[in-house]
Amino acid sequence: MNKKVIIIGGEGNGGVIASCIEDNRNRYNDLEWEIAGFINDFETEVDGFPVIGKMSDIQKFIDETDCYFSWGIHLVARNYKTVELFCKANIPTERLATIIHKSAFIGKGAVIEPGAFIMYNAYIGPQAHVGKCSLVMSNCSIGHDTTIGDLCHCSVSTIMTGYSRLGLCADLGVGACLLAHKVVGDYGMLGASSLGTKDIPEGEIWVGSPAKLLKVMPKD
Repeated sequence: MNKKVIIIGGEGNGGVIASCIEDNRNRYNDLEWEIAGFINDFETEVDGFPVIGKMSDIQKFIDETDCYFSWGIHLVARNYKTVELFCKANIPTERLATIIHKSAFIGKGAVIEPGAFIMYNAYIGPQAHVGKCSLVMSNCSIGHDTTIGDLCHCSVSTIMTGYSRLGLCADLGVGACLLAHKVVGDYGMLGASSLGTKDIPEGEIWVGSPAKLLKVMPKD
C-alpha cells in the first residue's frame, strides 16, 4: 500500500528520513511510503522535496488530508524544547508513520512504537522497545531488553547493551556506548564517543570515558 507521508523537519534528520524512504523504494521496491513534502518554518525545499507548510499548518494537514507524519525534529541539547514542539503539534498516534530501512534487523519480541524511525543497518535486539517518534540512526546496536523512550535520538553507531534504558527525549551522541542496566534519564544526554558506566540524571549532559557531568540541559 502506497501511503503519503509529510516529514516534519529539515535537511538533518528530515533529510535522513527522506533518504531512507527513497532507498527503500528504489533498491528494495518497498513502496509503502511516498514523500508528500516537508513541514519547515525556514526553507522552501529540503533535499529536493517541496516544503508544503509550516508548523502552524500541521492541524490543517491532519484535518484535510489522509497523509501520515514523520517527526524529524530533535534539537540536540535543547531536548525540553523538542518535547514542547511535539506536544504543540498534537499529531494523532494513528497518523504517525513508522519507517524502517529494509536492511535493519528487528529481533523477536521487539516493540517498535508508532512514528519511530530506524535507519540503515541498525540492530534492534530481542525484546527491545523503541518509543514513539524516536530516531535510531545507521549502524546503531540496540541490545536485548533495552528501552528507548519517546522522542529519543540515537546517533550513528551508538550502542545500548542489555537492559539499558533511555528516558523521554534522551540522546546518545555519535559512537556513544551505554553499559548494561544503566539509564540516561529524561532529557539527558550521553555525548559523542562517551562510555556510560553510571546512571545519568534527568536533564544532564555527560561526556568522556567514563562519562562525567559536563553541564545541565537548558529548559528553554
